[in-house]
Amino acid sequence: MKRFLCIVLSIVMMICLTACGDDESGAKEGKSRDGKKKVTLTPTADVTPTEKPTGEPDTPTPTPTEEPGPEVTETPTPTPVSQGLPVPDVTEGPNWVIGRGDGCDRYTEKYKGEGPAFDSSIDYLYITEYDYKNLAKAVRAQNLDTYRKNDKVRFSAAELFEELTYEFHEKWYENNTIIVKRNDSKVFAYTRTDDTYLGGAHPYEYRTGYCFNSQTGVLLSLWDLISDKEGFANDVVEYFSKVADEEGFWDNWETVAREAIAGETIGWVATDEGLELWFNTGTLAPYATGEVSMEYEIIKYPGRFVASMVGAYGSYIPAPKRTEGFIYEDHWGYSRSERYRYVLTGVVEGLGTMSYEDLAEFLRSQDVEFEGAGDREAEQQESNAYAVFFGFDSTDRYFCYFVPEDKNNYYSTQRLASISITFPGYEFFLIADLDEDGYVQYEIIDCSFDDARDAAVVYDLDDAMNVMIMTMMTYYDDIVSAY
Repeated sequence: MKRFLCIVLSIVMMICLTACGDDESGAKEGKSRDGKKKVTLTPTADVTPTEKPTGEPDTPTPTPTEEPGPEVTETPTPTPVSQGLPVPDVTEGPNWVIGRGDGCDRYTEKYKGEGPAFDSSIDYLYITEYDYKNLAKAVRAQNLDTYRKNDKVRFSAAELFEELTYEFHEKWYENNTIIVKRNDSKVFAYTRTDDTYLGGAHPYEYRTGYCFNSQTGVLLSLWDLISDKEGFANDVVEYFSKVADEEGFWDNWETVAREAIAGETIGWVATDEGLELWFNTGTLAPYATGEVSMEYEIIKYPGRFVASMVGAYGSYIPAPKRTEGFIYEDHWGYSRSERYRYVLTGVVEGLGTMSYEDLAEFLRSQDVEFEGAGDREAEQQESNAYAVFFGFDSTDRYFCYFVPEDKNNYYSTQRLASISITFPGYEFFLIADLDEDGYVQYEIIDCSFDDARDAAVVYDLDDAMNVMIMTMMTYYDDIVSAY
């Protein structure tokens, strides 16, 4: 009997001790998310449990101790130089080419000094990848706008020349220069600098930044890239306050700077590292100081940027350029064949060395019908040798022009000097010839640009054809079916 009572008392004590243990901060057992697997929870010093865990605990995160499942291996995420910054999800963007326009020296009648009295040029930026057609159209609109402004300055100078009654010895010029600052699948950005001298003590320089959404061609606002406006303004003011005295800023420069930021008239452009900011000449300081600028990098100001729009900063490496599946027909406007490319390339390689007979033999070997005049016919007609034929799978017209090998002897053997390719029905043509250093250059004449006087010059055949076709397809809806 006593033994029986001892066993009963022992069981009662165990039950009591177990009940008391529920209020202690010791280890507890509960069920995992699936309600079956047991997990051990150890509360931290800052957490006081209020009830028994019955399902998924709120805090802290459970650590498996019994019946562990398979180990999960996570795919490593690229880590920027500075921890805590967003990893940009961007790839390489559109292909592009910059062509420099020809100078204009037509206002020289009243000028008696050395060199042209007025020199004008403009850089054209062309997008050459068809996937970015909207961007190509937006960029070309900027090209056209700048060309018209440039032309207006030229005519103003012409009027001034007409009014001059004395000898003019200054060289005036008007240049527009493009530098691409960012090129990826999210942002395409560049600066255009207007560098002008129309007399006086100093030339005039003004820089403008253009930032586009690469996919849509929509011009981006500063606040599409910056999320903290107030913090951004304070950062800029703090930076320039360190150089204000040294650069001789105006007394009210801070007010001017903050108003420019609020009104988005501050100069800015997106870069891989963040932003490049500037105030143009005469904005914050005397004219002689020139432009004042700063680099606003995401590494230094990580909390100010819209995370989804940052570029390839730090150790981030953009995806390699897409090269697989390259098709000449698509690259050159859908219907141009590999045979078209072969013949064109073969003729281009003959610039400066190929005679009329050499060209004729090459074209016959490719079953190309042509017409023209060789050296003898050219002598009889007192003209230069030439050959004309048409491209394959298109109506492209080739005109090959020859000049005497010995410029001092007109009747010497003539060599291929230039190739002109025209596209009937459209206001474009391409000229291939040799520059003064003997390199093949391609001059793209775009007559839809109001005036064919200025033309882009590039040094790569693919770029030349892409610029031509891309520009044509941007402005003519029927170009895809026609070419």
